[in-house]
Amino acid sequence: MKARDVMTHPVVTVLTSTTLAEAAQILSSNGFTALPVVDDDGRMVGIVTEADLINERIAPDPGRQYWRPRRSPSGSATVERVMTSPVESLTPGADAADAARIMLRQHIRCLPIVDGQHLVGIVTRRDLMRSAFAL
Repeated sequence: MKARDVMTHPVVTVLTSTTLAEAAQILSSNGFTALPVVDDDGRMVGIVTEADLINERIAPDPGRQYWRPRRSPSGSATVERVMTSPVESLTPGADAADAARIMLRQHIRCLPIVDGQHLVGIVTRRDLMRSAFAL
């Protein structure tokens, strides 16, 4: 089975200029765990995950020993500031089993599927589970 057979498409994406709050809203309202980040020409340049958005956003308990305040991103901070780049990706013709192995080995929840530099789909753990169990 190929990545193109299990991938989700079209893909919901965000631009590098998308604010962290906007990205969080898109993730939350759609039940996603990650969003590919594209530039103005539609080329994939990164990925922003739930972990990227919550990292350092939850303030530590001030009563905790050795506590030091952290600087939280402002409301206008963009995903470009926190996204992961470069991103592991596969082509549509890649083996879906390879996608599963990569995702499990690297502890990632999704793999973008690209044709050249353009995003054509995304394979998530849920996509692989649906395929494996014919759900």
